[in-house]
Amino acid sequence: MGLIYLVRHGQADRLGKDYDRLTDLGKTQAKLLGQYFVRQRIEFDSVFTGSLQRQKQTASGILESFQEERFCIPDPIENENWNEFDPRLWLSLAAKIRNTDSDFAKLYEDYKTAWENGDTKTRDYFQELIQRVLDDWVNGVWDPVEPYSFGEYVDRISLGFESIPKDVQSSLVVSSSTPVAIAMGLACGMEKRKFPVFMKSILNSSLSVFRREGNHLEPVSWNSVPHLYENPELHTII
Repeated sequence: MGLIYLVRHGQADRLGKDYDRLTDLGKTQAKLLGQYFVRQRIEFDSVFTGSLQRQKQTASGILESFQEERFCIPDPIENENWNEFDPRLWLSLAAKIRNTDSDFAKLYEDYKTAWENGDTKTRDYFQELIQRVLDDWVNGVWDPVEPYSFGEYVDRISLGFESIPKDVQSSLVVSSSTPVAIAMGLACGMEKRKFPVFMKSILNSSLSVFRREGNHLEPVSWNSVPHLYENPELHTII
Protein backbone atom coordinates (compact mmCIF):
# COMPACT_ATOMS: atom_id res chain seq x y z
CA MET A 1 0.00 0.00 0.00
CA GLY A 2 1.40 3.38 -0.98
CA LEU A 3 0.13 6.85 -0.15
CA ILE A 4 0.13 9.70 -2.66
CA TYR A 5 0.08 13.23 -1.22
CA LEU A 6 -1.36 15.41 -3.97
CA VAL A 7 -0.92 19.17 -3.43
CA ARG A 8 -2.35 22.08 -5.34
CA HIS A 9 0.13 24.91 -5.89
CA GLY A 10 0.09 27.99 -3.68
CA GLN A 11 -1.66 31.21 -4.60
CA ALA A 12 -0.51 32.61 -7.93
CA ASP A 13 -0.81 36.15 -9.25
CA ARG A 14 -4.15 36.05 -11.07
CA LEU A 15 -4.25 39.83 -11.38
CA GLY A 16 -0.65 40.15 -12.52
CA LYS A 17 0.79 39.79 -16.00
CA ASP A 18 2.33 36.40 -15.19
CA TYR A 19 -0.04 33.99 -13.49
CA ASP A 20 2.59 31.27 -13.51
CA ARG A 21 4.37 32.63 -10.43
CA LEU A 22 3.49 32.48 -6.76
CA THR A 23 2.54 35.55 -4.80
CA ASP A 24 4.28 36.16 -1.48
CA LEU A 25 1.23 34.63 0.17
CA GLY A 26 1.54 31.57 -2.09
CA LYS A 27 5.18 31.15 -1.05
CA THR A 28 4.12 31.36 2.60
CA GLN A 29 1.47 28.68 2.05
CA ALA A 30 4.06 26.34 0.53
CA LYS A 31 6.55 26.96 3.34
CA LEU A 32 3.91 26.30 6.00
CA LEU A 33 2.90 23.04 4.33
CA GLY A 34 6.51 21.89 4.37
CA GLN A 35 6.75 22.73 8.06
CA TYR A 36 3.56 20.74 8.69
CA PHE A 37 5.02 17.67 6.96
CA VAL A 38 8.19 17.94 9.04
CA ARG A 39 6.25 18.29 12.31
CA GLN A 40 4.14 15.26 11.42
CA ARG A 41 7.25 13.30 10.42
CA ILE A 42 5.76 12.70 6.97
CA GLU A 43 8.61 11.85 4.62
CA PHE A 44 8.56 11.08 0.90
CA ASP A 45 10.24 8.41 -1.16
CA SER A 46 9.56 10.26 -4.42
CA VAL A 47 8.56 13.80 -5.39
CA PHE A 48 6.88 14.93 -8.62
CA THR A 49 5.79 18.26 -10.08
CA GLY A 50 4.40 19.46 -13.35
CA SER A 51 6.57 21.73 -15.50
CA LEU A 52 4.76 24.95 -14.57
CA GLN A 53 6.66 27.55 -12.57
CA ARG A 54 3.98 27.90 -9.88
CA GLN A 55 4.05 24.14 -9.28
CA LYS A 56 7.85 23.98 -9.06
CA GLN A 57 7.97 27.03 -6.77
CA THR A 58 5.46 25.38 -4.45
CA ALA A 59 7.47 22.16 -4.35
CA SER A 60 10.62 24.16 -3.61
CA GLY A 61 8.90 25.95 -0.72
CA ILE A 62 7.71 22.65 0.72
CA LEU A 63 11.07 20.93 0.43
CA GLU A 64 12.91 23.88 1.96
CA SER A 65 11.60 22.89 5.37
CA PHE A 66 12.97 19.35 4.99
CA GLN A 67 16.35 20.70 3.94
CA GLU A 68 16.49 23.09 6.90
CA GLU A 69 15.90 20.15 9.25
CA ARG A 70 18.46 18.04 7.35
CA PHE A 71 15.88 15.49 6.29
CA CYS A 72 16.87 13.32 3.35
CA ILE A 73 14.45 14.19 0.53
CA PRO A 74 14.63 13.17 -3.15
CA ASP A 75 14.92 15.77 -5.89
CA PRO A 76 11.60 16.53 -7.66
CA ILE A 77 10.95 14.77 -10.96
CA GLU A 78 9.26 16.99 -13.54
CA ASN A 79 6.35 15.45 -15.46
CA GLU A 80 4.18 17.54 -17.78
CA ASN A 81 1.25 15.17 -17.24
CA TRP A 82 0.71 16.98 -13.91
CA ASN A 83 0.26 20.37 -15.61
CA GLU A 84 -2.92 22.39 -15.53
CA PHE A 85 -4.80 22.25 -18.82
CA ASP A 86 -3.15 24.19 -21.63
CA PRO A 87 -4.13 27.92 -21.76
CA ARG A 88 -4.58 27.52 -25.51
CA LEU A 89 -7.59 25.33 -24.78
CA TRP A 90 -9.25 28.04 -22.70
CA LEU A 91 -8.57 30.68 -25.36
CA SER A 92 -9.74 28.45 -28.22
CA LEU A 93 -13.01 27.48 -26.55
CA ALA A 94 -13.68 31.02 -25.34
CA ALA A 95 -13.33 32.26 -28.93
CA LYS A 96 -15.82 29.66 -30.18
CA ILE A 97 -18.35 30.49 -27.46
CA ARG A 98 -18.03 34.26 -28.00
CA ASN A 99 -19.12 33.80 -31.60
CA THR A 100 -22.37 32.13 -30.58
CA ASP A 101 -23.25 33.67 -27.20
CA SER A 102 -23.51 37.45 -26.90
CA ASP A 103 -23.76 37.38 -23.09
CA PHE A 104 -20.53 35.40 -22.89
CA ALA A 105 -18.90 37.79 -25.36
CA LYS A 106 -19.82 40.79 -23.21
CA LEU A 107 -18.59 39.11 -20.05
CA TYR A 108 -15.32 38.28 -21.80
CA GLU A 109 -14.81 41.95 -22.73
CA ASP A 110 -15.57 42.98 -19.15
CA TYR A 111 -13.00 40.45 -17.96
CA LYS A 112 -10.32 41.76 -20.34
CA THR A 113 -10.94 45.35 -19.25
CA ALA A 114 -10.81 44.42 -15.57
CA TRP A 115 -7.60 42.41 -16.08
CA GLU A 116 -5.90 45.27 -17.92
CA ASN A 117 -6.87 47.69 -15.14
CA GLY A 118 -5.90 45.35 -12.30
CA ASP A 119 -9.50 45.37 -11.04
CA THR A 120 -10.37 42.86 -8.31
CA LYS A 121 -13.49 41.94 -10.32
CA THR A 122 -11.12 40.05 -12.63
CA ARG A 123 -11.37 36.98 -10.40
CA ASP A 124 -15.17 36.94 -10.40
CA TYR A 125 -15.37 37.42 -14.17
CA PHE A 126 -12.83 34.70 -14.78
CA GLN A 127 -14.59 32.21 -12.52
CA GLU A 128 -17.85 32.71 -14.42
CA LEU A 129 -16.14 32.42 -17.79
CA ILE A 130 -14.08 29.38 -16.93
CA GLN A 131 -17.11 27.47 -15.64
CA ARG A 132 -18.81 27.85 -19.02
CA VAL A 133 -15.63 26.90 -20.88
CA LEU A 134 -15.12 23.84 -18.68
CA ASP A 135 -18.74 22.74 -19.11
CA ASP A 136 -18.41 22.87 -22.89
CA TRP A 137 -15.03 21.10 -22.79
CA VAL A 138 -16.16 18.30 -20.49
CA ASN A 139 -19.37 17.71 -22.42
CA GLY A 140 -17.64 17.73 -25.81
CA VAL A 141 -19.76 20.57 -27.19
CA TRP A 142 -17.00 21.56 -29.61
CA ASP A 143 -15.36 18.81 -31.60
CA PRO A 144 -12.50 18.75 -32.30
CA VAL A 145 -10.83 20.97 -29.72
CA GLU A 146 -7.14 21.79 -29.45
CA PRO A 147 -4.81 20.71 -27.97
CA TYR A 148 -6.80 17.82 -26.47
CA SER A 149 -10.29 16.67 -25.51
CA PHE A 150 -11.29 16.33 -21.88
CA GLY A 151 -11.06 12.54 -22.16
CA GLU A 152 -7.52 12.84 -23.50
CA TYR A 153 -6.59 15.18 -20.65
CA VAL A 154 -7.95 12.69 -18.09
CA ASP A 155 -5.73 10.06 -19.71
CA ARG A 156 -2.72 12.35 -19.15
CA ILE A 157 -3.48 12.53 -15.42
CA SER A 158 -3.84 8.75 -15.31
CA LEU A 159 -0.41 8.46 -16.91
CA GLY A 160 0.93 10.80 -14.23
CA PHE A 161 -0.23 8.38 -11.55
CA GLU A 162 1.21 5.43 -13.44
CA SER A 163 4.64 7.12 -13.41
CA ILE A 164 4.74 7.08 -9.59
CA PRO A 165 6.72 4.06 -8.32
CA LYS A 166 4.48 1.36 -6.89
CA ASP A 167 7.10 0.01 -4.50
CA VAL A 168 7.37 3.10 -2.27
CA GLN A 169 5.51 4.06 0.89
CA SER A 170 4.75 7.71 0.13
CA SER A 171 5.01 10.12 -2.79
CA LEU A 172 4.50 13.87 -3.01
CA VAL A 173 2.95 15.35 -6.15
CA VAL A 174 2.59 19.11 -6.62
CA SER A 175 0.07 19.93 -9.33
CA SER A 176 -2.93 22.21 -10.02
CA SER A 177 -6.66 22.31 -9.35
CA THR A 178 -7.91 20.46 -12.45
CA PRO A 179 -5.58 17.45 -12.01
CA VAL A 180 -6.52 17.31 -8.31
CA ALA A 181 -10.23 17.32 -9.23
CA ILE A 182 -9.70 14.61 -11.83
CA ALA A 183 -7.79 12.50 -9.30
CA MET A 184 -10.76 12.67 -6.93
CA GLY A 185 -13.17 11.79 -9.72
CA LEU A 186 -11.06 8.79 -10.71
CA ALA A 187 -10.76 7.63 -7.11
CA CYS A 188 -14.54 7.87 -6.64
CA GLY A 189 -15.29 6.05 -9.90
CA MET A 190 -17.44 8.93 -11.18
CA GLU A 191 -18.42 9.67 -14.75
CA LYS A 192 -15.86 11.96 -16.36
CA ARG A 193 -18.40 14.69 -17.03
CA LYS A 194 -18.98 15.00 -13.27
CA PHE A 195 -15.32 15.56 -12.37
CA PRO A 196 -15.50 19.39 -12.56
CA VAL A 197 -17.76 19.51 -9.49
CA PHE A 198 -14.57 19.27 -7.43
CA MET A 199 -12.79 22.15 -9.18
CA LYS A 200 -14.81 24.92 -7.53
CA SER A 201 -13.52 24.33 -4.00
CA ILE A 202 -9.85 23.35 -4.20
CA LEU A 203 -7.81 25.64 -1.95
CA ASN A 204 -4.32 26.86 -2.73
CA SER A 205 -1.67 24.57 -1.22
CA SER A 206 -4.39 22.14 -0.13
CA LEU A 207 -3.52 18.52 0.52
CA SER A 208 -5.44 15.53 -0.84
CA VAL A 209 -4.24 12.04 0.05
CA PHE A 210 -4.90 8.89 -1.95
CA ARG A 211 -4.16 5.26 -1.17
CA ARG A 212 -3.11 3.03 -4.03
CA GLU A 213 -4.66 -0.41 -3.85
CA GLY A 214 -3.46 -2.46 -6.79
CA ASN A 215 -4.34 -0.45 -9.89
CA HIS A 216 -6.98 1.62 -8.12
CA LEU A 217 -6.92 4.87 -6.15
CA GLU A 218 -8.87 5.31 -2.93
CA PRO A 219 -9.43 8.74 -1.35
CA VAL A 220 -8.06 9.12 2.17
CA SER A 221 -8.51 12.87 2.68
CA TRP A 222 -9.56 15.73 0.48
CA ASN A 223 -8.68 19.41 0.07
CA SER A 224 -7.37 19.87 3.62
CA VAL A 225 -5.21 22.75 4.83
CA PRO A 226 -4.01 21.68 8.30
CA HIS A 227 -1.00 23.99 7.88
CA LEU A 228 -3.31 27.02 7.57
CA TYR A 229 -5.86 26.26 10.30
CA GLU A 230 -4.43 28.80 12.72
CA ASN A 231 -4.78 31.66 10.23
CA PRO A 232 -7.92 31.58 8.04
CA GLU A 233 -6.70 34.72 6.28
CA LEU A 234 -4.21 32.48 4.48
CA HIS A 235 -7.05 30.49 2.87
CA THR A 236 -7.26 31.32 -0.85
CA ILE A 237 -8.80 29.57 -3.83
CA ILE A 238 -7.30 31.39 -6.84
